[in-house]
Amino acid sequence: MAISTYQTQLKIGEKDYAIKSFPSILGKRSALETTTMSDDAQTFIPGIRQQAETLDFGANYAADTYAELNGLTGDQPCKLVFSDGSFYSWQGGVSATIDEGDVGAVINMTISITPSTVPVWAKSST
Repeated sequence: MAISTYQTQLKIGEKDYAIKSFPSILGKRSALETTTMSDDAQTFIPGIRQQAETLDFGANYAADTYAELNGLTGDQPCKLVFSDGSFYSWQGGVSATIDEGDVGAVINMTISITPSTVPVWAKSST
């Protein structure tokens, strides 16, 4: 069964933040080459996940939210919750930046979280 992005929530600490987009939370695993001279093609075993340095979430700009996010210090508990109740949770440092703009467009910002722990997926928060 498929689910929609409708009602996906970003939680930082105890507060929900309205987002417009979210990144891939865990990247693909690296491949560690195990090829020997007797192999006809390269062979590999899975390595560690290749994660982005920051997890960037798109959001509408709001001055109060922008100031609040940039006022956070130290690692924060973070959670990306999907409409079916499943979620990723991790700890990370939070900041926000205002994105570039265009004529007749909404001003957007990016909420960046630098993960200090590996995001962990869970089926449900209950």
